[in-house]
Amino acid sequence: NVSNILLNGCDLILDRTFDRIGFNRIDDDVFRKLVKARLAYPTSKAATVEYLKNHFDEDVDLSKIYRYLDKLSDHQHEIVQDISVRHTAKLFGGNIGVLFYDVTTLYFEADYEDDLRKTGFSKEGRHSNPQIILGLLVSLGGYPLAYCIHEGNKYEGHTMLPTINEFVSKYGLENFVVVADSGLMNNANIAELEAHGYKYII
Repeated sequence: NVSNILLNGCDLILDRTFDRIGFNRIDDDVFRKLVKARLAYPTSKAATVEYLKNHFDEDVDLSKIYRYLDKLSDHQHEIVQDISVRHTAKLFGGNIGVLFYDVTTLYFEADYEDDLRKTGFSKEGRHSNPQIILGLLVSLGGYPLAYCIHEGNKYEGHTMLPTINEFVSKYGLENFVVVADSGLMNNANIAELEAHGYKYII
């Protein structure tokens, strides 16, 4: 006499993990749904709407998701970052001892540049497409700490220290090591790292 089956084991596990990390501080059902769907079934926003409907009978309007992304970008990402950093620090006994920094490029299928999307050196070989530079700061184990977005024509070496300095200042970090590849560790950056008293590995 079974009339319906929901494959929601993953959802139940992710719900508990979401709460344990502390993301339930953000009282927004769309945020919870987007995070869980991204982990369980990473796909486009339109396909996420279908996934939520087909697997959980959840009706989330696509335009509502797009509007939510603006809200997330405007101010909520700072709360998300704070929760993530505090959880990571807890995992490492209160001290984030290693900061790994790297960048990538994301290109757009667009004909024209704007203030952010600029043509530049593309890691994907799409030199004629406007792009942005995305920098990511992570801890041991790959836990995300901070990110930055820059114009696509910016030299990637100039993105590292502002991100690290802001993060260190914001969270009062002490006794840590910065790790980055040699493309980011130019002479000027090394000199500035040493001037700040930062330990580093190339």
